[in-house]
Amino acid sequence: MDRAERVRGAVLMQAYGDALGAPFEFSSERVEWIDRLHPYVGDVGPHGLWSVPSSPGTGTDDVRYAWVFIELACQIQRVPTAREVAQRLVEIYKDPAAFFPHYPHLARDQFSMWEGVSCGHLGLESTNYVGITPDVLATRSVGLNYPTIAGMLALPFMGLLYVGDPERAYRAAYEAAFFDMAYAREATALLAASQSLALAGLGAREVIEHTLALDPLRLGGYFGRPFVVDNLPSLLERARDKGGKDLAEFLSFELRHLSVFDPYRTLSIAFCALFAHADQPLRALEVAVNQFELDGHGHWKRYADVDCYAGITGGLVGALCGVGVLSEESIRQCVEGNERAYGFNLEDSAARFANLIVEEP
Repeated sequence: MDRAERVRGAVLMQAYGDALGAPFEFSSERVEWIDRLHPYVGDVGPHGLWSVPSSPGTGTDDVRYAWVFIELACQIQRVPTAREVAQRLVEIYKDPAAFFPHYPHLARDQFSMWEGVSCGHLGLESTNYVGITPDVLATRSVGLNYPTIAGMLALPFMGLLYVGDPERAYRAAYEAAFFDMAYAREATALLAASQSLALAGLGAREVIEHTLALDPLRLGGYFGRPFVVDNLPSLLERARDKGGKDLAEFLSFELRHLSVFDPYRTLSIAFCALFAHADQPLRALEVAVNQFELDGHGHWKRYADVDCYAGITGGLVGALCGVGVLSEESIRQCVEGNERAYGFNLEDSAARFANLIVEEP
């Protein structure tokens, strides 16, 4: 499989995973097993879908962030720096109609959470946080005072621009993820490293094993190795004999104490699902999307942030094996659904993004 097809796969499989989970994100209405695209008939929201009802294949903020990243990289014809990412996030907040002309108010609301930390990183005053200095704003992340998946959403394909060079991918993503705090930055960097290896042609289990051996910035210290690489291997080992529904339930229970937005939880789901189903990539996506939030007694409460889990897993699946595992109908639904809702064509975006991928030396 050529590299362009893997890049196309990463873009379209991320969109498919996002759309797979979109109708169920934080829903308390449980179905037997999510394994196909569904229409969305819920409420409109800045971080969810912007058009209701939406046809099967339409994504949420995840696919919009992916498009924003691709457009920025294609515009500057290289890997975006942290400063360029911050500038773009502020630009969308200030002039949303220039990027999302059909829904400027919803776009402004979606990107408002990035305004403070991006202004802080750029050394600018914030219109949302008057009186708070840029130095303080730069430490705020996206307004939540705990690690989140912000970096995985805003830098969804950073690793694809460093084919076969996971350490450079790791460093670039770590440096660009100015909005991540604590081990979130490590998780964002590890995702990029895994994408770099996947695009180079390694198999799923090789990718995971190589990625979890990385620590190019020597983040470990007196108390041990970096958080993610210190903890995820043991979870992989405990999940080794599980798959499908058993694995989905195991992960929901094992990770229940973490926020649904937690980056360790998210990367663990992706890696465990892919490790268990290295030869069944769609089954891996199903494990990722069938994740639950449990109450204090370990009982079902609602679906977790399943569009994000499936979208992030899907992007890695696509880099590993392209888009051939999807039916033509599913691809069509994702491309047409997002173009109808948001005005961008994912096939066009994937083709232009693939042109940026540098051949291995």
